[in-house]
Amino acid sequence: MKFLLPSQTSSSRGIAFLRVVFGGLLLLHGVQKLLAGQPALEATIAAMGVQKAELVSWLIMWGETGLGALFVLGALTRVAGFLAALMYAGIWFVTEAGKPLLSDRPGINAELLILYIAVASAFAFIGAGAASLDGKLFAGKPAGKAMRKRSR
Repeated sequence: MKFLLPSQTSSSRGIAFLRVVFGGLLLLHGVQKLLAGQPALEATIAAMGVQKAELVSWLIMWGETGLGALFVLGALTRVAGFLAALMYAGIWFVTEAGKPLLSDRPGINAELLILYIAVASAFAFIGAGAASLDGKLFAGKPAGKAMRKRSR
């Protein structure tokens, strides 16, 4: 019966597990793009008709790599979650808006981007969970306490 009512510790570990897996996937995507080279990604983006393809390619390449690393480490997780959600929402808007949700074509589809947006957004709300740099750096410092002191 305990399994149906998880403790705060087990929930925090589950969040950390999801954070590391999600961050690892983002990092893997970013490193793959880095190894292929920026010109290859720029060409792919330009072929979609995106303006400023060079800038967008650099933002995506370093965004996935850097944000993925932050997630894996559990550093600035809420900020990383917000920025990753913003990045993937932008990618969805440019590449998938107006297309069917499900598709039989290979590659990234709307449903995967929506999942990335949802997971990243959740981390913006819930934070890093267990075993994180955020936990080490901000341990024992409740968020509301600093705000109450400033308002006085």
